[in-house]
Amino acid sequence: MFYKLSKVGISPQVIKSLAVTAMLGFLTACGASSDDNDEPLHTESINKLPYVDAGPDQTVKVQSNITLSGSGSDSDGSIVSYQWTQTSGKAVVIDNPNRPDISFRAPKGITEQQITLQLTVTDNEGATNSDSIIITVIPMTPEEAGLALRKALKNAGYLAKVVTLPTKPDRELAIATVEGIDTNNNGTRDDLERIAYQAMNLLDGVTLDTYNQMISIINMIQPPAEAVENSISKVAIYCSYRTLPENVKKKMPLRFVYMLVLNTPARENAHYDSVISAPRDLGPELCEPAE
Repeated sequence: MFYKLSKVGISPQVIKSLAVTAMLGFLTACGASSDDNDEPLHTESINKLPYVDAGPDQTVKVQSNITLSGSGSDSDGSIVSYQWTQTSGKAVVIDNPNRPDISFRAPKGITEQQITLQLTVTDNEGATNSDSIIITVIPMTPEEAGLALRKALKNAGYLAKVVTLPTKPDRELAIATVEGIDTNNNGTRDDLERIAYQAMNLLDGVTLDTYNQMISIINMIQPPAEAVENSISKVAIYCSYRTLPENVKKKMPLRFVYMLVLNTPARENAHYDSVISAPRDLGPELCEPAE
């Protein structure tokens, strides 16, 4: 005998009651008490890593001044620190390595080389991220190296940025007359000023007073053309010269100074007596002040 199954209807209230009972049983099995239902459930958020960009790779010349502009941001907070470090290559000195923008001087070298710098940022929750940049350093051409050397010498030495030199004169005009070319009207030929500067600038302890003293000696050897050789006082020149520092006198002996000043036929003819009787045997007693 077969019985026909009939459909049994279940009201929505019964279904809801069964669902609540099942949920309470699940929570009890998991160790939750009824009091737990009074507090909302909390989910801990995950801190996102900050974004960092050290900038694009670069190719630079040796000894050039480099500036890098890094950046960092944090989508769920803020950046609290930056730190640049060098991870490879010949060491360089980084100015302000704890700032996003830094500067340094490319290292020396005669062959191509690479250095790697790394920028690390830290957010307000202590998360860090890093990015690196590769700097390719290439050597100078011979022409660039020569120009760099001239610039370096111009800004090196005891007289650099203290003495204002006249421009380099045209050689033919400079030797055409006794006076030569004196663009700054200080009584000294421009070519002699430049030679004296080059000879004295890198000597230890040379001061502006020492340089001016040498210029005054040069002016005594070469007085104005109309005064010719009779206005040259060998004793005055000798006494002024002997008070110069020893390293200056070694670099520029007095006879060399004479030869330097009177280095053209025009000047030799005007100061013939001075050329043939440059001080040799004068003694320091001549320089003692009269009582």
